Amino acid sequence: MLEFGLTEFPDTPPHALARNITSVRPVRPGDRPRASGDLSTTLAIADLDHWAPTDPGFEELVSRTAEAGVAALAVVSTAGRVPAGLADALRHLRVPLLTLPTTTSWADLADAVTRECVIDLRHGAEWRDWLLGQARPAPDVRRSGRIVRWLATETGGRVVLIGRDGAVVAMAPQRSAGKLAPVADKIQEIAAGRIESAALESDGAEVRLVAVGSTRPRAVLAVVREPPFDRHLLTQVTNRTADLLSLHLAVEDANAAIQNQQSAERELRVAILELLMTGEVLKARRTAAPVYPGLLDAAAARVYILEAPPSERDRLYDECRRAVDRLSLVVQCPIYEEHLVVVAPQPCTVTDTDDEMDTALRRLVALRPDRYLGASGLRLIAETDQSHRHALRALARARIDRTRTAYYSSQGRLPELLNRLYPGWATAVLHPLLRQDQADRDMLLQTLTLTLQSSVRAAAELTGVHRNTVANRVRAAATILGVDLEALRDRAVVAAALEALFLDEYVDEEMHAGPADLQDYLAHPEAQAWGQDFLQVLTEELVDTLKAWVLADGDTARMAGALGIHAQTVRKRLRIASRFLQRDLLGQSADAYDVVLAIAGEFNIPLPLSR
Repeated sequence: MLEFGLTEFPDTPPHALARNITSVRPVRPGDRPRASGDLSTTLAIADLDHWAPTDPGFEELVSRTAEAGVAALAVVSTAGRVPAGLADALRHLRVPLLTLPTTTSWADLADAVTRECVIDLRHGAEWRDWLLGQARPAPDVRRSGRIVRWLATETGGRVVLIGRDGAVVAMAPQRSAGKLAPVADKIQEIAAGRIESAALESDGAEVRLVAVGSTRPRAVLAVVREPPFDRHLLTQVTNRTADLLSLHLAVEDANAAIQNQQSAERELRVAILELLMTGEVLKARRTAAPVYPGLLDAAAARVYILEAPPSERDRLYDECRRAVDRLSLVVQCPIYEEHLVVVAPQPCTVTDTDDEMDTALRRLVALRPDRYLGASGLRLIAETDQSHRHALRALARARIDRTRTAYYSSQGRLPELLNRLYPGWATAVLHPLLRQDQADRDMLLQTLTLTLQSSVRAAAELTGVHRNTVANRVRAAATILGVDLEALRDRAVVAAALEALFLDEYVDEEMHAGPADLQDYLAHPEAQAWGQDFLQVLTEELVDTLKAWVLADGDTARMAGALGIHAQTVRKRLRIASRFLQRDLLGQSADAYDVVLAIAGEFNIPLPLSR
């Protein structure tokens, strides 16, 4: 109200000037006192020239002002001064004293106060609407920071929201929390529930502290504001904001609890999968029993791998769980961020459950063009690692299949053929490894198999073992076998022998079947027929490209030099061959080993491990 010349009397306490004024009322000598209700927001105006001649004069003015409980007294005097006795009496009664020039009409001042009240009401309606809007549900549920910034703008002060753990949840502007150090004790009292709110002065600023929520320890909302300001409006907006924040913090706490629970559940599912992958079926069943009772009781299982872009995996995970969670264990693959692994236990025969799973997963794949599905055959649940490898192979074919789905089939694969033609050949090839102590042998066989089918990192993630430990085990196995697992042909021979060993359920791993020469085996007429049938879909140019690929250990730069063509042309030919053979030759798919052995047999390329 500076435009009216309204000024505070010297030595008036700053906090007294923050009182809210909603009306103006003149006080004249001879007026009869009226019961006008609460006058705590009324500014009383008195003309000292009218009161001076009366007796007892100023004493009556002080008495009537104090008894009415007005917010403040503004005086007008042509002499331009206020008697010391009047000022002292009002100060003693804690009634703020203001002065007005004689040119100011109290009616004009009353109109101005009314206009400001209307503006405040309109402003109050606006922030109430805003606060109500923030109370409505929205996808971005974490709104506390936005609300704190809004309150700082509305109050023109510094706002800090302190969480139940004592940490700052949000503040505006930045580094506002430093202003609260002097009132830390009061904040602790409110957090502990001993008081609901507090209004204090600190370094010339007013600090409002309000409890947020009722659960102890409580969050605390702090507003620091320099005078002058509307104390009533500040209190109102701060309290309303605290109520809103309590709702949002409750929602955010609930969401955090749900996320923690979901995270724990995902970790549990990964742990169960790791136990199954390492053959620890009993431990897996015990781990799963409290949460998924009976799920892993079946003797056999089929493994599915769903692939989607990493950004879509969470969505696919939720859809998959809704579709088949009661029938299977759905796991977000710890190795590949684009994979979901679905272990579907069932009896050792194809059942209605199998058909239901198949239909549900195919439907999920059909929903989006960037989804793929690979499925293993039905195997004992103790052989989940083998089923996982088969599902990966099927997935590689699904990527180049029109339906984007594929199922593993052992028919027409070289390991099965060689098992029939040369029983025990895999035992002979792997004999040095099979002679190790059983514990070491099983550990090395499992690690080597997983690594050849994927990578060292993947094997480490699937078994829950450190990557360096896996790498050391692979090196140890390679040394025992006398192979170089960096070489494509060495990897192909060892992978084929491992698969043949696991496929032959009657083999005695302790028995040496005598010398074995895979290169000689591939010269057998049936093996030759297998290779020719395998490669018959390729043109002569593509076959020559694959021969160069095998001789170059899969190095496209070396291939390009040997063929006299550009490396980009080499990769293009490999992609074409991949589509014809339904094998991923540019990735790390284990299906590539079939191609290596087919080419080696066709061109009599030397192979390792002739024992």
